Amino acid sequence: MKHTHIKKRTLLVLIFTLLLTALGIYGFFFGPLFPWCPIKPGFATLRLNRCTILYPKGTQPAPEYATLDTLMEEMEQFHKLRFKKEIQVIVCASNEQCKRFSRQNGHACAVQTGTVLYIRPSIQYTTFPPPLGPDGEIIPEAEAGKQPPRDLTGFLKHELSHALLYQNTSLFKAFRISRWVDEGLAVCSGNPDHYYRDREFRVLAFDRGFFFNLLEEDSEPHVVPREIKYFFTYGAYGMFMGWLIQVHGRDQVLDFIHEYIRAPGRGEILFQQYFGSTPPEMLERFREEMQQNE
Repeated sequence: MKHTHIKKRTLLVLIFTLLLTALGIYGFFFGPLFPWCPIKPGFATLRLNRCTILYPKGTQPAPEYATLDTLMEEMEQFHKLRFKKEIQVIVCASNEQCKRFSRQNGHACAVQTGTVLYIRPSIQYTTFPPPLGPDGEIIPEAEAGKQPPRDLTGFLKHELSHALLYQNTSLFKAFRISRWVDEGLAVCSGNPDHYYRDREFRVLAFDRGFFFNLLEEDSEPHVVPREIKYFFTYGAYGMFMGWLIQVHGRDQVLDFIHEYIRAPGRGEILFQQYFGSTPPEMLERFREEMQQNE
């Protein structure tokens, strides 16, 4: 009887080990552990001084990837932070592959380690926001013409902004950075022209009534048309961050962010210390000034 229990236990251990091994193999070759896989089947490599670009074999990487060292320097100067580790940029062969690797749906994304950026093939087909009429109505493509593709450089700078914040905090704290800080700074420093801003933002926010509490993580403008929701939401983050910089100066906003990413749990306290108001009070002031400028 004792030998039977030992055999069963040994079998269970063996099965568990095989499952872990299979999951590890899948994770490294086909899943979220791919960036740390020692070999990268199906990918060619372009090495720069501070980053490595992996792209599908048999293709040519877009020329913008060769400028990544320069873009990293630009982001460091804007954020007044330094990249502490090299960046690995993975240009995926398909949108499905990117979803398997990153577990995210965006055209580009940064992993919270701050060392990996993923790029989907769909990024080359993304266009600028649809133009709006005087009352904020979407002008049909048949009238406005097809919008030009958004520039890859802007996307790269946006994701580098995320990576730079993540590299200057811990992995656990990177997951706790508020969306309005993370996305607001990335839009403001990377690609503000990719989203609605200025007059178009104000028309959508107030004339169309799409303004929302962008300080709440799960809050979003539910009534905004689906085809412009992303352009408006990210535009709102960028507009609010840009307004904070205009009112308080970039140095003060960056000082707040530098301290905040090291202690995201103290966000509201730090916000009041640096800006003299609570976040909701400052958002209300932003709303009032934007409405007055219509």
